[in-house]
Amino acid sequence: MLKNIFDNFLNWFNNTLKFLLGVFVPSKAFSWQTLIGLSIFSWLMSFWATNIFKILLESFSWLFLILGVFWATSSNKAFSIGKVSLSPWITGALITIYLSGVFTRELSPYALVFWPLVSAVVAALPVCLDGNFKPKIPDRDKRQPLVWLFTTQLILSSWFQFYFLVQNWLVQYPTITADTFRQSAFVVRITIEESQQRLPRGVTILDLMASRLEERLDNQPWSDVERMLLPSEREQLIEQIKAQVMQELTSDDIKEDNLWQVSSGEISLRDSGYNLDLQALWQGPRSQPQPYLLTKSCQIISVTRRTDIGISLLGQVKCDPAEGWGVPKPIVTSQSPTL
Repeated sequence: MLKNIFDNFLNWFNNTLKFLLGVFVPSKAFSWQTLIGLSIFSWLMSFWATNIFKILLESFSWLFLILGVFWATSSNKAFSIGKVSLSPWITGALITIYLSGVFTRELSPYALVFWPLVSAVVAALPVCLDGNFKPKIPDRDKRQPLVWLFTTQLILSSWFQFYFLVQNWLVQYPTITADTFRQSAFVVRITIEESQQRLPRGVTILDLMASRLEERLDNQPWSDVERMLLPSEREQLIEQIKAQVMQELTSDDIKEDNLWQVSSGEISLRDSGYNLDLQALWQGPRSQPQPYLLTKSCQIISVTRRTDIGISLLGQVKCDPAEGWGVPKPIVTSQSPTL
């Protein structure tokens, strides 16, 4: 039993080795297999090289690889769809990867933008060069296909560029994802669960402001809290908290924060304290003409607590979740306790 398994494995290994040797061992010196071999040799030698010699060997490795792959794919009908050879696009992919990473050592996503255009140039070279590799005017029957080739690849590159542009917008202006795209001819929203829907960044700003407001007013003497809620004092307090929050958000490196206008609404009396609304108005791009407003309602009340000096009247802040544009309505609305 074991002997049969071992014999079968040896037969498979010998057949695989013969196949690989038949594919990669050149029948003559000037062949694509030779170029691939030189590419591998240059790449291995680059491990022992330093400085400029390392870069040269790596460049030669890429050059031999690109030429070898172009030769192999263009001469093999297996790399074709009908009469259209895939060789230019395979070779173009290698060229863009090399040009993108040769200096930065990183594969830029924008290599995808240049890939169709580079592939179109590779496809046009056999038509625009003669047997001595000298430029020539393409034949009359080849000119229209070249125009169609470059036009289609330019459109494809433009769509790739538009994709990366939109992705950059969504990174720098995440609130855009909370808007509607029903009338867009370019962007289609994929339906997701409401719990996974992204909230406007204004919610984060208001949450941070509410947290800083609690830090400033919680457990402070009630007389000081009422003084800070006077119109002039309140405006100064909100501006200080806003500046602090924006400074904290600077580390996120998101440009849209400057497009949020944060303010406090009118303050109103309640049974044992005040109601204060924190508001964030979105002034960035939007699909509707009406302003996008978020509101976070905070209840500032007085509580009696025992301290080291006796019983004191202190302030306490409690804020509800933000409400307004882009925020799903809670199933049970929060209600302030009756005091």
